[in-house]
Amino acid sequence: QGICYGTKLALYPWRQTPDSFVDALKASLMRMQRDKIEIACAHWSASNYFPPQDKALLEGLARCYEYGLCDAVGLSNFGPNTLRKANAFFKKKGIPIAINQFQFSLLSTKPEHSGLIDTCQELGITPVAYSPLALGALVVTPDSAIKSPRQVESLPRRFLFSAVRPGATDLLMVINDIAQQRRKTPAQVCLNWTISKQCLPIVGARTPERVLENLGACGWRLDCNEVDALDLAAASVRKKATQNIFMTA
Repeated sequence: QGICYGTKLALYPWRQTPDSFVDALKASLMRMQRDKIEIACAHWSASNYFPPQDKALLEGLARCYEYGLCDAVGLSNFGPNTLRKANAFFKKKGIPIAINQFQFSLLSTKPEHSGLIDTCQELGITPVAYSPLALGALVVTPDSAIKSPRQVESLPRRFLFSAVRPGATDLLMVINDIAQQRRKTPAQVCLNWTISKQCLPIVGARTPERVLENLGACGWRLDCNEVDALDLAAASVRKKATQNIFMTA
């Protein structure tokens, strides 16, 4: 089916006009040596801190599409209410919203309970889950993360592990039990759970081994009892992973 390329446009303070976002996409295309990209995506909404900038963002994305610089637009960290407003804007212009990315995992289930996933499905927008393994907190032991050669990355992991893992013992046990019964890895179970929620997970793929493990999350499906067991265990976690501060209502 080929590879679909996408790029995100950040709402930096100096991007206050629609054309500033068009220029940002053109700069990305120049760096990639491409004339066009499949998806141009907003990195976040400004509604939490400077709502007027959203108008320039949405119009800028629309121009990117109208100028033939992208095949579709995408959003990220748009909650159900903000997503509906953005959808109404693009619908008037006949521009498809391909995706909406948001943090979603067994340690961060708010998008399901807030109705965001249902809203995406209602509007025909593909929900995309980032951090589906909660930075590894669902599948990696703290010791192995601390010993990682990428020490800069180990710092947020160590903080997350110390904050959420002590209260997630039951959830981790359920994940591992299902993994053993299914002859899958804990990561494959967590990714399959994300897929069972009708979300497309964003996965890490730094090594061939990781790519093969990711592929092992496809081609099968957790049954209803397994999903229910994971949902119940996730609900019992005392402290969830912190939501992205740019996530809107």
